Amino acid sequence: MRYRQGWKALNRLLHEDRSFSGNERNCAFLNCRGTGFADISSVSGFDFPDDSRAVTAVDWDFDGDLDLWMTARTAPRLRFLRNDSAANADWVAVKLSGNGKSTNRDAVGARVQLYLTDQPVPLIRRVHAGDAFLSQSSDWLHFGLGPDAVIEKLLVHWPGGAQESISGIEPGERYLVTQGVAAAKSWSPPPNRKSLSPSSPALPDPDPSARIVLSARLSPPPVYVQSENGITELPTDRLKGPLLINLWASWCAPCISELREWTAAESRIRSKGLRIHVLNADPEKPVAARRALAKLKFPFDADNTTSQTVRNLDLFQRSLLDRWLPMPVPGSFLLDRYGRVAVIYKGPVSVDQLLADVDLLDTAPKDWRDYSVPFPGQWIGPPPEVAPLRVNSQFVDHNEIAEGLTYLQRYSVVAEAIPGTNPKELADIHFIIGILLKERKEIEAAIQAFEKARTRNPEDFRILFELGSILLNLTRFEEALTHLNAAQKINATDVQLKRSLGKAHYRYANSLRDQDRIPQAIASYQDALRNDTKQLDAANQLSLLLATASNAALRSPAEALALAGRLCRITQNKNPEFLDTLSIAYAANNNFEAAAVAAQQALQIWEKSSKPKAAATTRSRLTLYTDKQ
Repeated sequence: MRYRQGWKALNRLLHEDRSFSGNERNCAFLNCRGTGFADISSVSGFDFPDDSRAVTAVDWDFDGDLDLWMTARTAPRLRFLRNDSAANADWVAVKLSGNGKSTNRDAVGARVQLYLTDQPVPLIRRVHAGDAFLSQSSDWLHFGLGPDAVIEKLLVHWPGGAQESISGIEPGERYLVTQGVAAAKSWSPPPNRKSLSPSSPALPDPDPSARIVLSARLSPPPVYVQSENGITELPTDRLKGPLLINLWASWCAPCISELREWTAAESRIRSKGLRIHVLNADPEKPVAARRALAKLKFPFDADNTTSQTVRNLDLFQRSLLDRWLPMPVPGSFLLDRYGRVAVIYKGPVSVDQLLADVDLLDTAPKDWRDYSVPFPGQWIGPPPEVAPLRVNSQFVDHNEIAEGLTYLQRYSVVAEAIPGTNPKELADIHFIIGILLKERKEIEAAIQAFEKARTRNPEDFRILFELGSILLNLTRFEEALTHLNAAQKINATDVQLKRSLGKAHYRYANSLRDQDRIPQAIASYQDALRNDTKQLDAANQLSLLLATASNAALRSPAEALALAGRLCRITQNKNPEFLDTLSIAYAANNNFEAAAVAAQQALQIWEKSSKPKAAATTRSRLTLYTDKQ
């Protein structure tokens, strides 16, 4: 649990643009010819304070030494480190090409051994498909050589098992080696290459403003307003658009400027059918907010909101975006006619932009998503589906479970009214609502949610299992078994389901036995064992009924004895209830001597465990067995 919580906390920090490694400088270590490593981080120039992720090597400028590309999670995202070592011929580079049959074309997995004269141990390189975090070095195999090196041969071990020896390799050259071709081909880099000039990273000034068009629209979270009469939630009908929900504060200069612009453009805004509802996000200063609106003669709806509303809207926008940055003031949400958020504005939004977005609200989903990206392109998949459960997860992660539940309940109402809503999506929502209600001990409401989920997706194993389990705990055995049996038809191998079915049949059998419905009880005990062979109590009760049933057609002393004997072997004759049952089964088979032995064993355990009533019952049976009754 703590391990998962740690990763969740780390994931949150990354989404909030925090540093992964806390601005720890990069490290570089020099191999001191097998005697250890020296820290050369500073003198090498590698010790940038970047949040680095990967480093890859490639002879970018073809000067015979390896240059480096570095990636980082924060800016600058990419660095090029040019190796300006003195030019020399103490190197050789090789690029492999497989035959495409026994070896892949890129020769991934091939191993190359370079043998030098008077050096028995070869230099070894291997072709990798990736050797750094989400990155890969060049597939040119670069060998650094000592001074005056003489190359004897190149031995290639291809992934398919074949080996080839290549001769004629000279230092300071690049060679192409193709599988099946005995000789290496010399290769020269293209001329007129552009060089990279060094520069200092120029980072843009941070700007919290953003216009975010949602490719898939979702209902907003609960929005509360407060007045002298108390706190109330805006009903769903009040949130149907086109509507702009705006968070502002009286001390926020951009907020006042934005409200002034909207006031001046009142006629244009109303002609589009757009309503604006501004919410004072600083409930501690209602008087200042009222004065500011009066001074502007603000013509649209205005209320004081609560800190919970501000938090709800903040968590909502975080759930939709990959960067979990706080919602600023001013901040606005543009809702469509179904009451779904279509655009989020972080910072001020101009009247022209606002009215242009209102015109786009009724755009078809396949066209609408074109406006959710800042550049043109070609889509390779269908429009994304909405993800209300991500919103709920954000609330749950921040311990706002009640608000998350309210959100899903409100979303389901809105989604039901939208044509074309996927019923399986609605089933998922009602299922999660049921889980949350179950955890809050609102059992009847949870059952209703699970039933709604089942109606919309009757083939969902999770829904049937949860519904059956909750009904079982309410001792509504027949209803529980109906749903658990339906779940079994979908996934008959699920271990947890088998255990639940065993438990359900056992408890149902007990109720049937108590109603003196013995044939049905016997069948249900058998069903319990059929689903869960570890239902020892079910086997014990079945043995008792088979040994003592008044109806001769139901009685089966031999089967009762087999069941009781197996129970006692499993428990190593340490369970007095099972030993007692075994004695009854022996007596039913007219083996009174064995019955007396089993009863005596049970009696000893009862007496040691200080259970006088059970001991008395077994003692009376023992007397009967002694009299062969």
